Amino acid sequence: MSARTRRPRGDASIRELAESRLAGGAAIDLEKLTPDEIRRFVHELEVHRVELEIQNQQLEATQLAAEESEARYRELYDSAPIGYLTLDAAGRIVTANRRACALLGLPRARLLGRKLSSFVAESHQDDWHFARRALTEGGGRLNVELTLSLDDGTAREAQLFGAGRSDAEGTLDLALLDVTELRGAERALRRAAAAASLAEQQERRKLASDLHDDAGQLLSLASIQLRALAHAATGEQADELRGLMDVLAEARRRITSLSFQLSPPLLHDVGLVAATRWLAEDLERRFGLVVTVAKSEELALDESTRVTLFRAIRELLINVKKHARVDEARVRVWRDGTMVRVAVEDRGVGFDPNDLRGGFGLLALRERLGQLGGTLSMGPGPRGAGARVVAGLPLPVPDGGAS
Repeated sequence: MSARTRRPRGDASIRELAESRLAGGAAIDLEKLTPDEIRRFVHELEVHRVELEIQNQQLEATQLAAEESEARYRELYDSAPIGYLTLDAAGRIVTANRRACALLGLPRARLLGRKLSSFVAESHQDDWHFARRALTEGGGRLNVELTLSLDDGTAREAQLFGAGRSDAEGTLDLALLDVTELRGAERALRRAAAAASLAEQQERRKLASDLHDDAGQLLSLASIQLRALAHAATGEQADELRGLMDVLAEARRRITSLSFQLSPPLLHDVGLVAATRWLAEDLERRFGLVVTVAKSEELALDESTRVTLFRAIRELLINVKKHARVDEARVRVWRDGTMVRVAVEDRGVGFDPNDLRGGFGLLALRERLGQLGGTLSMGPGPRGAGARVVAGLPLPVPDGGAS
């Protein structure tokens, strides 16, 4: 069959030939194409060339937009008010923005390649080690507060938030928030609250002393005089005087009890556990509430901590008597890391820990503890019955340490 009588190829075949030609495929034997096929072939080549130019322009525009977007992201990342770091699997810093460099006190060139652990204070090395290991091994999120010790000798407090990437390189992305000023303000507020509590307790002690020494002595003197009159009197008058002596004796007992409740001497002279045992005896004598105080050694507490926790124990025990519908309770005092905690337990009717609107006074107690950096938690009592309320305050920090 001659070239003139050969059947024309379809447009699809011509386009495939053109694309193959432009793609550098096998050479095309033009001798086997008809003139119409050659014209269509040249046309398709031109169309495909135009399409490639358009696609190339689109790719260039997309690449330019991506570069502009990356530049904006890098500028936002670098100028963010929060520090950002990326750590490799060995814990070395591989990227850092300007805020992170300022927080760690080094220029970027000296910061990259350093291990973040070299900036963590000795007292917080374990916290950082366990938090990082938990994140790299278990995934999830990291949220830990650490004290950083910088090369110039200064210390900063930082909150670290982090997440591990889903790659096999063990890379960590961290955000660093400088909380030095915030924690300083919190400590100042706690010191002010502690000073206010101490001033209040000093006034209580003064009032208790005045009640015991002045009013108590006057009542004792009146009792002595009445006793002398009762000895000299006879009959009905003597009986009335002896009855009045009994009233004065009861008044003196109540004043003595009130002065102890305002400021128990044991609390200041011995400690919290001894004062709690005295309180247990007083509540049993006055209200019939049998309180068991778990065996515990006295902790080294400052006066503000002792007073605040004693008042919390007394308030919680009175709540048991008023609301739990039982006549027994248990108190425990113990050290928990950097905290001292007291727990008051009962097997009464219990309460909803989310509903503090009752007469418990728990809202005021929680606020008072919070001002001193403490906590208050509530839940069911032993074996799921009754209630268990735990109050905690930070242990005193030795002189020279952060409070």
